[in-house]
Amino acid sequence: MTNQIAIVDPFVVGPSVNCFNSLVNLLGVKATYHMPGPYGIESLLAEASRSQAYIVLGSASHVHEDLPWHKPLADFLLQELQKNKPIFGCCFGHQIMCHVLGAKVEYHTEEQTKQMGVRKISITENFWNFNKGETFNLGVTHKQVVRNLPNELKAVGHGLENDIVIHKTLPFMGTQAHPEASNYFCLTDINNLNQPDIEALQKDGGAIIRRFFQHFKLI
Repeated sequence: MTNQIAIVDPFVVGPSVNCFNSLVNLLGVKATYHMPGPYGIESLLAEASRSQAYIVLGSASHVHEDLPWHKPLADFLLQELQKNKPIFGCCFGHQIMCHVLGAKVEYHTEEQTKQMGVRKISITENFWNFNKGETFNLGVTHKQVVRNLPNELKAVGHGLENDIVIHKTLPFMGTQAHPEASNYFCLTDINNLNQPDIEALQKDGGAIIRRFFQHFKLI
């Protein structure tokens, strides 16, 4: 049976179709595309029995906005994680998963300034197929961060704060960065990047995502 990964695009402004296409090319698996913002989680429910894993992309939304689709999405993802289905969260995907697992998500600064650019993230301990001391240069564009991790979550990557988080017993990994960033995303959402910079970010980002799914034997 071919593995199927559900890719969740929680956009509120415009869909990240280019990121979806980049992920499909990167992973080489069958993938489905879901847009909970305009359409709710019905498509996720319909494909749940066939979905072996999930990737949750970024969003201009904030978990504390409590949009109508936030709680249904968070509850659905938590239920799937509790079935031991791997979930990888990028930026908002990282935040909503950490939030539903008990962490705190808040603005990085009182002024609600945006962090944007390239961040060097260091792996802080050995885990899964990652080694302490490895570094990854990843694109970031965000205002909120994850703080006050519950005991079940562990920070394993540091650049700013809690940049990479895993669950201690369940197959979840989240990053505040955008390892899924397509060429289009890098040009429109992360400023002042030339093509060599973009290709370097995509190489490191792709390595993180591939290793996650390799660890759980999905690619």
